[in-house]
Amino acid sequence: MKKTTIKDIAHRLEVSPSTISRALSNHPDISEALKIKIKEVAQAMKYRPSAAALHLKRGSNKTIALIIPQITSFFYPSVIHGIEAVLHSQGYTLMILPTNDSLEREEENIGIAYDHDVAGVLIALTKETVNLDHFQTLKDSNIPVVLIDKVIEGTPYSSITIDDYKVSYQMVQHLYKTGCQKIIGIFGKASLTISHLRYRGFAQALADLNLPHETSQIAFVNSSSEAYTIALDMIQHHHPDGLYVMTDEIMLGVMPAIAELDLKVPEQISVLAISDGHLAQFMIPTVSHMKHDGLELGNLSAQKIIQYINAKNNNLLWNTPERIQMNTNIVFLNSTK
Repeated sequence: MKKTTIKDIAHRLEVSPSTISRALSNHPDISEALKIKIKEVAQAMKYRPSAAALHLKRGSNKTIALIIPQITSFFYPSVIHGIEAVLHSQGYTLMILPTNDSLEREEENIGIAYDHDVAGVLIALTKETVNLDHFQTLKDSNIPVVLIDKVIEGTPYSSITIDDYKVSYQMVQHLYKTGCQKIIGIFGKASLTISHLRYRGFAQALADLNLPHETSQIAFVNSSSEAYTIALDMIQHHHPDGLYVMTDEIMLGVMPAIAELDLKVPEQISVLAISDGHLAQFMIPTVSHMKHDGLELGNLSAQKIIQYINAKNNNLLWNTPERIQMNTNIVFLNSTK
């Protein structure tokens, strides 16, 4: 669907575009009656002013919007660095719009990106997002969108992730090969696709290895503090010798819980996490992890969105969804045997 412009409104009302522009800006030269009429027609035609057009005054916008849950989390600073490096080299600028994991903020930020007429949008979904109906304005305006890290399966948008199922399966296998026989897992918010994919890989690996798998041996948490409390309870109740940790945020709660219980790592309990590696290096002991490289994700997502923008600008096919999965590898540190 073509975005309504000032020229479209001018054509409808048979006045000049400059009259429309001045009326929408409340210019004193335009009568109040005409201002009201123009604003009513603009609203009916779903006109939204383009901030980019107002400020940049150039042929095409070279701004990419990045919508992410947090800027100061453990993973996204690396992602931002990777994106910015690629965009800068290609003459693009980066607009960062944090959501604080709020669906309302996500919807608001998509509106901001639209209003600024961005060339493309990169987005990691919030914990509250269950569908992408609020992406419709971007789709109607042919603005390329790439989902990164936190996604929803089966959507008409390209995504870049790791193979969450496979990674989790491999982590359980590694813990088993190092001697673990009773492995528990702590995962992120239960409503997230990423949590369920990682849980399914974890559960299938336990089943294939004929290891015990009870509901009480897994937990879904929403924060580091909740992970701390849950870890204390689960470890004391089950006495595991292996612990799967889904994210850096969860790791930040789990490791103090293990220290409080005065357990030796990895002699009494081995810990393996999914991490980009920065936080894992500062834990005591350092935590072995399946490396999910934020810098690489940022590089790849920036390259992909520019590829789509260039294809669109040259009238080439670009909006067939791609499911891109990054490679991962285990970094062996001091929390596993």
